[in-house]
Amino acid sequence: MPNHRYFISDFVEIQRKSFFDLLEMGIVEEFSKRNPISDVNKNLELFFYPEYYKLSKPEYTVRQAILKSRSYASKFYIPVQLTDKKHKVIKLKWVLLGNLPLMTKRGHFLINGAARVIVNQIIRSPGIYFQQKIHEVYVDKWTEKPIETHKRYYADLICLRGTWLRIEIDKDKLIWAQMKKGPKIPVLWLLIGMGLSERYILKSLTDANRLIINFSKKLKNRSKQEYVYVHNPPEAWKQLYKTFSSNIKSEQNKTTDQIENDSLEINFKDTNGVSSVLTKEELKNDLNSLSFSGSINQLNSEYGKKQIPILKKTDLILAKKLNKKLIDEKRKSELGRKWLFKKFMNPRSYDLGKQGRISLNKKLGLSISLKQLTLTADDILATTDYLIKLEKGLKSVDDIDHLKNRRVRTSGQLIQIQLAIGLIRLEKVVREKMSKTTTTPNINSLIQTKVFNGALKEFFGSSPLSQFMDQINPLSELTHKRRLSSLGPGGVTRDNATLEIRGIHPSHYGRICPIETPEGKNTGLVNSMTTYAKVNSEGLIETPFYKVYQGQVQKTAGMCFLSAEQEEKVKVAPGDLSISSLGFLANSLIPVRVADEFTKIHRDEIQFLAVSPIQMISVATSLIPFLEHDDANRALMGSNMQRQAVPLIRPERPIVGTGLEVKAVSDSSQIIQAKSSGFVAYVSADKIIVYGFN
Repeated sequence: MPNHRYFISDFVEIQRKSFFDLLEMGIVEEFSKRNPISDVNKNLELFFYPEYYKLSKPEYTVRQAILKSRSYASKFYIPVQLTDKKHKVIKLKWVLLGNLPLMTKRGHFLINGAARVIVNQIIRSPGIYFQQKIHEVYVDKWTEKPIETHKRYYADLICLRGTWLRIEIDKDKLIWAQMKKGPKIPVLWLLIGMGLSERYILKSLTDANRLIINFSKKLKNRSKQEYVYVHNPPEAWKQLYKTFSSNIKSEQNKTTDQIENDSLEINFKDTNGVSSVLTKEELKNDLNSLSFSGSINQLNSEYGKKQIPILKKTDLILAKKLNKKLIDEKRKSELGRKWLFKKFMNPRSYDLGKQGRISLNKKLGLSISLKQLTLTADDILATTDYLIKLEKGLKSVDDIDHLKNRRVRTSGQLIQIQLAIGLIRLEKVVREKMSKTTTTPNINSLIQTKVFNGALKEFFGSSPLSQFMDQINPLSELTHKRRLSSLGPGGVTRDNATLEIRGIHPSHYGRICPIETPEGKNTGLVNSMTTYAKVNSEGLIETPFYKVYQGQVQKTAGMCFLSAEQEEKVKVAPGDLSISSLGFLANSLIPVRVADEFTKIHRDEIQFLAVSPIQMISVATSLIPFLEHDDANRALMGSNMQRQAVPLIRPERPIVGTGLEVKAVSDSSQIIQAKSSGFVAYVSADKIIVYGFN
């Protein structure tokens, strides 16, 4: 078998590629989400042209930045257009937004002269997860064993930005929707409130009666809240308003006129018992303009033309009261609707991300457009249906620790998230300034650099994922740049991390090292990427395999990179099998792995072959000779202690090595490297002469 080290990609590639993707696509994507910024009346509009942004040459070189304790950063310029529709003025200008720290070729940043590394974060992927919890019933608090146990299920809808939503079945078999903060609401309210008709909901579900049980009379006493059965969206919005009124208080200051002036019809009965109809506009005009003394005839003569029954003074007063009450009801339902829209259906405050939308479509069997990055009523309906089927045993729960359900946020994506925070703050400042001005403002007066700069400084200076680079030796630096952390914003904390999260999963093979992890409270929460692993555009960790066709290993076809989800569907043989000169495997039963099961099969059935025996371990662990004879705990200590070794004044080759030492040192960039390959003709303490082959 050829020496494995020639196939290993650059160890720091994950950092460099990620930052390159940010410059190429991430910045444009983030600005496009915020375009355009307009004032309340939509007279002033600010539009960014992110695809034309420019970065200036850094003020200091890497060396100067270290010596002068400055940041290695570029000035970020972007063309901005201001449109004033009222005065019919258009202004276009290049604007300095702030300073963007640049990554060095070694994969780290220089902030105030100090080298900092942004650690890759591994988090639960946006999407939908179905899980179960067990309710236990005890006779009293002293009883050791429960007398009854009930399995109950719930679905978590996880988004990239916004509020997480949980739809759960409680111990009384009722179905509720709940957010992280706030009370539970019957899922039927949510579905009707999102615009679905009751008929459509009940026809679409497997067991539609389950949604109506929430409103049965028997259950009224189990809570202080009296449940009201609603039939149409305005009613549902009104109920949502009542349930979440504390969240909507900020919107209550609006006047009635600010609420959309839809045609609201008011029914009341005249003296003859005939139903009369007045629209909101007619009532508003007539009731406000007429006084009650001596104006009845005038009003009756006006409405007589419209063939409406004669009105009495008492009817007029009743109409005015009823009108006020209905407008108030309309206002409540309108605020409830706006609250619901803002929470889950507004792309500015809720974002599933492309991955989240793909996950929802795949899991729930939907075909919603990949551009639809907010929740839809159909998502909630399909989730409820899946939950009912799960309870009946027709579907299965998800394994949240499987790597197909986890994504890696690389340094570029973490900076992009921070850019988004900076732009949201900038948008707020711009809106405030737009509302105060009466004339056409200057573009420079609207945009401040400190808002954008502040968000980036905050991240690089104080985020738990932005760390001082470990520079004790080349290996420590390399390991730091290839680290995967489950901690940080959006991740788990040391206190609530369970043993399942910290454990080793079968899907980690070839992706996350089972050996190298810290000892103590961070065990299993901070991991290392394996030697051959790489992160794809979706944030999934992939590992390479050779294809096997009828017992022959197809090495010349190159390596196939598979994600954890793809790998669990194929039969994989280990990387240390003997192969004939023609590339055939031994003609006997060969041990293979299918997902997490081990078995022996004939060579013709094998689909893939692992690339190398060191494929499943990290760089530091693969430097330990005869690792397979070691106890795993001692190997863990060996991996971690190598990073604490102080470099020698005169470096030496190891007496017993594994062949990966050269690759580790060269990729860490701590040795002098020629830009192109060639023949070394002369070496002294002052200079090295290399003749290129070209």
